[in-house]
Amino acid sequence: MPLNVGLVETSDITSNDRSVTTRKEKNDSDITRRDFVKGTLIGSGAVLLSMPAPIMAEAKLSDTAAQLGAETVHPWDGYAGVGDYARSNGNTESTTAAAHLIRDNKIGGLQIDAVDTGESYDLVIIGGGFAGLSAARTFLREARPGQTCLILENHALPGGEAKRNEFFVDGYKITGPQGSNLTVVPSVRGDWYDGLFNDLEIPRHPEFQVLEGYKGDLRLSPTNYLPMLGIAEQAASAGYFFDKKTFDLEESYWDIDSSQNGYTNTAFSAAEKADLKRLREGTGVNMAGDDWPQWLDSITYQEYLKDTLNIQPRVIKLLDITLTTTAGMGCSAISARYAMMSALPGFDKGFSGKSLYRVPSDDKEIAGIFSFPGGNDAIYRLMLKKVLPNAISGGKSFEEIHDSTYQFENFDNPGNPTRVRLNSTAVRVEHDIDPARANSVTVYYQIKGKVYRVKAKGVVSAVGGWVNKYIIQDLPGEYEDAFDQLVHGSNMVVNVALRNWKPMAKLGVSACHFFTNNGLGGFCNIRRPMVFGDNQSPLDPEKPVVLTFYAGFSKPGLPAKEQAAAIRWELMSKTYADIEASVRQLLTTMFGSLGFDDEKDIAGIIVNRWGHSYVAAIPGFFHGNNGKPALQQVITRPFGRIAFGHSEHNGIQEWFGAVEHGERAARQVLEIINT
Repeated sequence: MPLNVGLVETSDITSNDRSVTTRKEKNDSDITRRDFVKGTLIGSGAVLLSMPAPIMAEAKLSDTAAQLGAETVHPWDGYAGVGDYARSNGNTESTTAAAHLIRDNKIGGLQIDAVDTGESYDLVIIGGGFAGLSAARTFLREARPGQTCLILENHALPGGEAKRNEFFVDGYKITGPQGSNLTVVPSVRGDWYDGLFNDLEIPRHPEFQVLEGYKGDLRLSPTNYLPMLGIAEQAASAGYFFDKKTFDLEESYWDIDSSQNGYTNTAFSAAEKADLKRLREGTGVNMAGDDWPQWLDSITYQEYLKDTLNIQPRVIKLLDITLTTTAGMGCSAISARYAMMSALPGFDKGFSGKSLYRVPSDDKEIAGIFSFPGGNDAIYRLMLKKVLPNAISGGKSFEEIHDSTYQFENFDNPGNPTRVRLNSTAVRVEHDIDPARANSVTVYYQIKGKVYRVKAKGVVSAVGGWVNKYIIQDLPGEYEDAFDQLVHGSNMVVNVALRNWKPMAKLGVSACHFFTNNGLGGFCNIRRPMVFGDNQSPLDPEKPVVLTFYAGFSKPGLPAKEQAAAIRWELMSKTYADIEASVRQLLTTMFGSLGFDDEKDIAGIIVNRWGHSYVAAIPGFFHGNNGKPALQQVITRPFGRIAFGHSEHNGIQEWFGAVEHGERAARQVLEIINT
């Protein structure tokens, strides 16, 4: 039964009650006004007026944030947590500003005075995420004795989107993912992926915390992704919050496990409920015979849902919100083939192809799919320890590698065969003579407004196409065309440190769907903490936990490139205070009547913005358009002494795809420079 938000006190609520009324909600406008007047918002109230770069200033922290160990906070970056990862939360102001210099062709003046470091490397790798680190790993394994490698990483911390946010709350260290955040255990023994797990010694059967302090039936997913609509909602106790404004109701209310009970008690129409139910059960009809991959790649997911499956508009809108979190753009831009590959609903029956994360609805254990505490940064650290053993203190056990501090003084040590140079944004890469005859490449990079240059026999560009098309000089037309065709979406990950999660426990939920237009997407959840070493995060409603929002931005109806630009503008134009206010307001609206108090219960909020989080697999990405080859066929070929390796080359971006393409690009360059 639905849970009404009405008139009685929270003392009437029990963990197993599925038909409960609660006291009147706090007024949203009063909350926002009160917070700004009292100064409890961690960020400042300044507003970005233009896109060239976020403003640079500092604002006083709230008392709560100050207690977490910080003294000042940037009004755009916001509070960044504790530990090593407080150096880098998403695309920070400094990395964004440097990227905009490249985009706006403002690097030329700086380049004239570039300082020659006098260094020469066999391989320079641009980008220190999974693809770049994989290229370095391959180089170390296959290079000749004495050959050297330099990684240029534009952030203050390597890892790309595979980084964590850390909080220290009431004596507990609790952790959430900045971005990259899913591990799928190999299902085939002896293949490349299985060998990677063996080499890095990635745990395959981790232990998870047992829920304490709760007597009812409460499921918590081992990941943040799986409970999202249409993927594997049975992994969590999911609540759907139907607010009175959006659904024109007398009172807002909650419905628990809607997908498990056929959406019977939801505020959707009968036709919408029927669509949701059949989508969950699997509705795809193969209308293209053996050519189904090409057919799905020729249409958008919206066209597939609307024209083939006759899905109701509001259901498509719900799926649009979900897709923006996993593709950076919505149903009107992304191809139906990508939607199938990334486990969006509607494809289970009639197709020989398998979704990457499709989990049968009767699978309650979800074995073999999980998340480490900070997402895939755990795997990244295992690889970094292989490439640069003294980059992380401590020994070689998984627990030590995961929990020990970075030793930044060892990253760029001249004695290392591979060096990692942080805060270094590559701004120009060019062959020293005609690419067909060149024996070397010059790489220019910027650190704090100053440009330097180094020489390399070969280069792996392990960054996205939105950067390559600006920094790689004299690209042949087919490469320029391929990179120009790439469209990149944006998203945001917000981690909220809660001192307790008693209101959610009272409802009997660990995951929440909501439908308000607040810039926070439509889903958040508490993930079941993993157990190992000293990382003993609690799982008790009375104790601290991280609530994670994966938020995309939907701009339906616009052409893909215009849609991407509008989404990026919305993401980048918000101050930290704007986002924090939305988080506080939403949580108060949903849980205020259950005893939630944002001032007391929120210990900290970290915002991770990713301006180019995903390559948007628009129709034709996988098979080409208008007689042109598929993009991967072009950008996976070397240009002179430069090879390209990035997760975007698979269309569906995952850490193992980045590893695969980084490895491939390194081998391409090694073959060139060692011939």
